[in-house]
Amino acid sequence: MKNKKENSKSAAGSAERDELNRKAKLLGIKYIDLKYDFAFKTVFGTPGNEDLLKMLLDSILPEKHIQSVELGPQEQQGDSFESKRVIYDIRCQTEYGPINIEMQFGERDEFSHRMVYYASRAVSKCVQKGIDDYTLPETYVIGIANFILPEVAPNDKIINKYALINREDGRSLMNNTLNFVTVELPKFLKGVDELSNETDIMLYLIKNMGQLKARPEKMKDKNLDKLFEVSMFANMETEAQSRYLDEMMWEIDQSAMRKYALKKGLAEGLAKGEAKGLAKGLAKGRAETIAEIARKMQADGLTLEAISSYTGLSQEEIRALQ
Repeated sequence: MKNKKENSKSAAGSAERDELNRKAKLLGIKYIDLKYDFAFKTVFGTPGNEDLLKMLLDSILPEKHIQSVELGPQEQQGDSFESKRVIYDIRCQTEYGPINIEMQFGERDEFSHRMVYYASRAVSKCVQKGIDDYTLPETYVIGIANFILPEVAPNDKIINKYALINREDGRSLMNNTLNFVTVELPKFLKGVDELSNETDIMLYLIKNMGQLKARPEKMKDKNLDKLFEVSMFANMETEAQSRYLDEMMWEIDQSAMRKYALKKGLAEGLAKGEAKGLAKGLAKGRAETIAEIARKMQADGLTLEAISSYTGLSQEEIRALQ
């Protein structure tokens, strides 16, 4: 009896996995999109992948000559996809000594303020109670954003680094304890043939991995083998595959909703707290969102069956969108 139950459970698990891989194939997914928080964590924030995390940090902070990386406890913010962002607590050993790194991917709202908040937490953890010693380790707060930061002065640099300096001369450093690094992915515009160094390669993959259908010839270096292997959808556990597809659809939905809200002025209604009008507008926006997703899927060549499976629209409704 026990074997029958185990076999039945195994068959159900296999069927679920087959269905998830079928959906991924219909959606044209070979590699996971590293711009999604869950995918980023899967590749760079999973114990055992410290070597991949080191590759990422080396591409952002090459001047630190990092020798080893240790992942500390990862704090997860919130329970919904909207707020479920992971804060990475990282200890690094460099040839110059130890440094602490707090890193986050995502969050549009008050991005620079969040970085200051994370910095204050990182620094406070280094002060030991009962010991009158405020010598602090060098700390970096890295924020990777898939949007242009509105809070800082615009420039064309993809990676910007900030420290505590004298405002009068703009050069004199107060101390090297606190450092901020921002990475704005939309500024990275190079194609595969233009990549010239490890930083270019890493930024290209973070931005474009989810759109790749095959591993580029220029990236056949064996040092990248593990990164591509871990990022392949078919190699993920069933639960991780399911979670990834859920987050992917949520992100697509939210992106379309943001565009619709901006276009129709729903953002203004939200600010004014016009609850009734907002609810009506959001309902309409939701319908437009689903329609936009369906049109995009049609344009990408997905079957009516696949589109119906993800949007809930009937095949007749989908045909009517054309």
